[in-house]
Amino acid sequence: MRKFLKWTLITMLVLIAAGFLTFLYLIPPFFLVAPETFAKAMGDAPPAVADIKDPAERALAERGRYIVVTTGCIGCHQMPGPQGPRLDKYLAGGARQRSVGGTYVTANLTPDRETGLARRTDDEVKRVLRSGVFHDGHVTPNTVMPWANFSNWTEEDRHAVVAYLRHLPPVRHRIPEPSGPSLSHPGAIAEIHGGADYGAGQ
Repeated sequence: MRKFLKWTLITMLVLIAAGFLTFLYLIPPFFLVAPETFAKAMGDAPPAVADIKDPAERALAERGRYIVVTTGCIGCHQMPGPQGPRLDKYLAGGARQRSVGGTYVTANLTPDRETGLARRTDDEVKRVLRSGVFHDGHVTPNTVMPWANFSNWTEEDRHAVVAYLRHLPPVRHRIPEPSGPSLSHPGAIAEIHGGADYGAGQ
């Protein structure tokens, strides 16, 4: 009996070791590929501004692009997909954010006329960046949108960001209005990062 248990234990250890080695073999070689390779798709996602004819407008939009990229707007305003962020639908929104004040779905920042920023004036967009106050008067919590960080931007910075957003390719992606109140629950992380698009669709 002891011999049987001994060989059973050895067999189990061998199978566990083989399974672990197989797992290590199948995962991406994180340490064999340069970090730039993994980050390339995300780095290439923000549309360039080279096609803007007016040099002054192009320079302003380029400054806005730099701020949008370095601030990490895509981290929240991504359009989720089953394989990760839809980088071909840059800043079209649709990710769910939870806060003690309610549940929010990140806005479509593209200049679509029906579902995006084309519905808002420059001043309305800048007010959100400056104070978190939206066109209808509601204030998004800083825990959902870090507008308190953006409040330190200069007016020129905000103007540059708006100029860049106006030049993004428009994406028709309707986003529902904020709802609440809502409390977090065990599935919240899966809801935010699980690839579900909480936009209302086309």
